Amino acid sequence: MMMEFSPIGCVHSSYKNSQDAPRQGRWAEGTVQLEIFEKYEDGLLRIENLKHLIVLYAADRADRHQLQTTPCQSSLLTGVFACRSPHRPNPILFCVAELVERKGRFLTVRGVEALDGSPLLDIKPYVAALDCV
Repeated sequence: MMMEFSPIGCVHSSYKNSQDAPRQGRWAEGTVQLEIFEKYEDGLLRIENLKHLIVLYAADRADRHQLQTTPCQSSLLTGVFACRSPHRPNPILFCVAELVERKGRFLTVRGVEALDGSPLLDIKPYVAALDCV
């Protein structure tokens, strides 16, 4: 079965390559901007009432053939399904971001490590009672 995803927007960040980006979005001190394409802007209705968002994006520059890696906090070779490496068969990444501001179809968020130009796949509300184990 073939599945195709179409971006709903893109990420504008100061991270031009993986060496610029923090290892985890939670460690990102600065903000990035999520641009939502015009045809999806109506989907942002009342988003400014949320404090945190789940941001799903594509690591479009990842190595899709890599199945094992050594995570930055370890010296053990680990399968990509057991770690958070962006290099994976379907490089769909997520982070929980703090919503700082909404201006029309542009969201300013803190906590996203995506590279500049990364395709934005989806945004969902973060609900602690549901999303926190």
